[in-house]
Order: sequence, then structure tokens, then C-alpha cells
Amino acid sequence: MTDFRRVGDNTFNFVVDTLIYNDTVISKVLYRLSENYWIERKSINEKIQSVLLENKSLQVITEEEEASLLKKQISQDFIDYKARNIIQQETQHIRDILYIKSFSNNDDFEDFNLIGN
Repeated sequence: MTDFRRVGDNTFNFVVDTLIYNDTVISKVLYRLSENYWIERKSINEKIQSVLLENKSLQVITEEEEASLLKKQISQDFIDYKARNIIQQETQHIRDILYIKSFSNNDDFEDFNLIGN
């Protein structure tokens, strides 16, 4: 996430590099914000998305609230969901093996192609 800026009293804009954060990560972050913000998401090009947040309460957001939103909520959510996405990808084969093993009728499951080759 870069270029976080205020566009109005209760509106913010930022851009997201889709080479760093995939669609799943971006969607999860924006979903968490959807309780308090109207969200407009646009693709600028294949690498950049623009996000516009407007506070649903239409109240003026103070500088302290802005800093908290940026540093504590949005930035932390991007890091959190990115890490979860990496862990999910790295442990997929282990979860597949456990799933197959849990539903097998016997201990002989060597016939399964667990590596995916």
C-alpha cells in the first residue's frame, strides 16, 4: 500500500501494488474496512489498484484517527493477510496429505500422488 492521502474531510485514497498484494489479500483488507467505510476499488493498470474510502458516518475524521487508520489498521491488515496467504501456500501440501490420510480407509495411501507431479 502506498500513497495514502486525504481527499476530503471523511475520504481517503491509496494505491495498492498487485505484484505485492494479490486480489485475495486486498479483498480481505477491504472487507474488514467495509463496516465503517464505503469503498470504491478501481484498477489503474494490471499492476496498480486505487482504493477510495469514505467514512459512512460522514463525520470529519481527525488527524489522529487518520494516523490510526493508516498505521494501525490498514497497514497491519495488509501485512497480516499477506503473511497468512504465504503460510497457506507453503502448507498446502501438508494439509492435502492430512486430508487424504483422515479420509483413507487404511494405512496404505501410497497410491495417491501427494506431490502433484
